[in-house]
Amino acid sequence: MTAVELIRRATEAGVEIALEQDGRLLLRAKREPSAGLLADLAAHKIELVERLIELSASSDAQPSAWLHLLALADGSVIQRCGEQATVLVDKEARLRFGDQLQAVVAVPGYERPFTDEEIVKALAGTFSAPAALPPPSSVWLARVARLLGARPAELLAGRHLEQHDLVELAGSDAAQVAKTILNSPAWINRPRPVEQLAERITEEKPEEQRFTHAAATATPAWRKAAAHYHNHLMACRACHAPTSRYCPIGSDLRQHYNNISREANT
Repeated sequence: MTAVELIRRATEAGVEIALEQDGRLLLRAKREPSAGLLADLAAHKIELVERLIELSASSDAQPSAWLHLLALADGSVIQRCGEQATVLVDKEARLRFGDQLQAVVAVPGYERPFTDEEIVKALAGTFSAPAALPPPSSVWLARVARLLGARPAELLAGRHLEQHDLVELAGSDAAQVAKTILNSPAWINRPRPVEQLAERITEEKPEEQRFTHAAATATPAWRKAAAHYHNHLMACRACHAPTSRYCPIGSDLRQHYNNISREANT
């Protein structure tokens, strides 16, 4: 059995195979893979690693985008998020979906998932390029946090602001954004640690911000965590982020994504 055949077999069984930076294979699945599949993966580990390295190397110097749309024969569209070469996304999609895959459409210039209306325009080729956005501002984020009596990391970890908000809202009125967050159910019902009050009383001066959360300047670890998390949300029908409903894998990916964000803010 070749590595390509084994990757296809694993994909059909709902197992995602990735290569860690240290050369180890990373397996993700919604359910426990069969013993036979796990045995074959272990037996062909070297071939799998070589094939994944080959796929990764082939993506160098190739056109890439943060967002790719995978159009399937049944009319559904999967959004693949995370900076990747289009040729690599196309290869992986064909391994996973086979003849069901109709097209892979790269959408350069955007670093967020699309709405249904935007997807229709993008597939039709009528979606315009994004307008220039103001640069990300840690000062703006710090101001919103101060108006709420919180820390910037709390706003991001609690998902009151998303990573792309730092780019899209950097030029907006911080007071208005803070007011919107203040009146949101997510903020009103947020967990409040006992030590939080003491922190606010003793914090007289805002500490220097040392983080950058724009996708263009994010760390490789954050990019990888964000891509895994968003890709899972786009493909998993059991997960629904607006209502904080996640399957076990989605919950683990979200926790890992939040942990990476916290590390970047310390």
